Amino acid sequence: MKKKEKEKKEKQLDFGLKNPPQNIYYKYKDQYELWLSGLETHRFMKDLLMWFVLVMSISLISTQIYSILNLEILPSRIPVLGYFFSLSLRLVDSFWIYFLPSLSILILISGFLFANKYYHRERELSKLLLVAVLLSTMSLSVIFFKLVYSF
Repeated sequence: MKKKEKEKKEKQLDFGLKNPPQNIYYKYKDQYELWLSGLETHRFMKDLLMWFVLVMSISLISTQIYSILNLEILPSRIPVLGYFFSLSLRLVDSFWIYFLPSLSILILISGFLFANKYYHRERELSKLLLVAVLLSTMSLSVIFFKLVYSF
């Protein structure tokens, strides 16, 4: 008799559901959070600071590249690494002049990726990161033009 009672209890607990209701709830909750984060990403694209940083950085980087391409005389060795004490370490080959625009591009891309990723969680931190990207691109441009117009 005890075996028959256990079998009856198992049949009573079987509601015919493939998934518990909690799984269905969490499935729709995850979809909603994904949709909401996508909506927040679109807010990032509408941010005025983001467009200002993007336009200013691209214009500064393109000016750097334009200046490199239009240089008539480029010395064989240039002082790109100006913070070493030894003069022989300061002077490097002239192809290192492409280091500054490529570093600006790398900072711009990585800054925008991180700012977009964290925009919906930490909006103020994301905006601070965009300002840091703009300041670093501007400082690299000043260093570049100081270097280019010195020879």
